[in-house]
Amino acid sequence: MEYLIRETVSNRIYYYIVRDSNSSRVFKANVSLSEIYDIILKNVNLEYKRTKKTIRTENERLFKIMIVYGGVRQAIRKVYAKRINELGKTIIGMDEFSLQFWYTEFLSRYSRKNNIVDTYRVSRSFRDLYE
Repeated sequence: MEYLIRETVSNRIYYYIVRDSNSSRVFKANVSLSEIYDIILKNVNLEYKRTKKTIRTENERLFKIMIVYGGVRQAIRKVYAKRINELGKTIIGMDEFSLQFWYTEFLSRYSRKNNIVDTYRVSRSFRDLYE
């Protein structure tokens, strides 16, 4: 199975799961791909392929990390740069159980109406617990 993250013109990224040449969109976030590269990808030793507007990986853990980061990050203002860096370190250092929980929460809330606004409560809960 392959995972794909694609950026659009408006700095919105879409997350896809690709199975047998069929892709399904599972999440979206208002975060730039370059920010994910700077905060997440530079700090992990997991395999991925990057082009200008996409990231491809077969590593499920990396995909989960990027979804949780995208979900929480869009609820944090850019002026809090220190919080954003700490957020990346926190998510990368999570154990598999916690990562799976937050990943599932973001996907299930998003899939109800395909609306990112439904995930803001999950983001706030994450921030309250880990800050």
